Amino acid sequence: MSLKEFTRRTLDLKISQNILAITLISFIRFVYFTTFVKYRGVDKVKEYMKSGKPIILVFWHSRSILISKFWKDNLGMRRHPIYGIFSTHRDGQLIGKLFGMLGVKNIISSSKDVMQASKVVMKSLRLLKSGISIGFTPDGPVGPRMNFVSDSAFLFAKASGAPIVPVCISAKNPKILNSWDRLVIPKPFHKAVIEVGDFLFVDKKISDADLEKIKTDFERKMVENTLKLDREMGMPEILPEKTKKR
Repeated sequence: MSLKEFTRRTLDLKISQNILAITLISFIRFVYFTTFVKYRGVDKVKEYMKSGKPIILVFWHSRSILISKFWKDNLGMRRHPIYGIFSTHRDGQLIGKLFGMLGVKNIISSSKDVMQASKVVMKSLRLLKSGISIGFTPDGPVGPRMNFVSDSAFLFAKASGAPIVPVCISAKNPKILNSWDRLVIPKPFHKAVIEVGDFLFVDKKISDADLEKIKTDFERKMVENTLKLDREMGMPEILPEKTKKR
């Protein structure tokens, strides 16, 4: 058995995932405590959610580490609970554990299990209509990077009336992994910036053609804003993968 295969099998074990999750959560909490984050555009989220209205939060898979800090610092997990949609993929399970430890409730989804996917859709819509927000990475769990592989955000917005809210994140001198998403790991005692983009409300009567145009424009703006923040933080340029899964 190769080292790569041994590592994969080891990480598939629940006990290994639990040990790894505990180790990572300790590091993430230390990063949260020591990182100075500049927030932009959060006031419009606070104002919108004052009356108990939910939002659909979207952010790139590679920038997910600081998203719980954003929510906790500005909205609060108790006052405004949020659910995250995580895949049954090994990486998705690990990320789900980490977010769960940070106060984000899990919804487990699988693109290969039609019945489970249907249940996820129904549960997500029930949560949104009851005033609870949901969040997920539209390019996860395996990419292509910085592409809207999933159309769920737009379908949820169309059915529920809740707005899609993009959040772009960058950090000063982070560790960037050579993973499919080029995971950005903020370092302790460094700076970061988190910016909330324009809300997107999707008309329930919108045509498929118009929805596709909106999706393309929304994706482009998220990419452009992420690159803008990366330049501001002095990060190396990380571009979207060209091949899209549609």
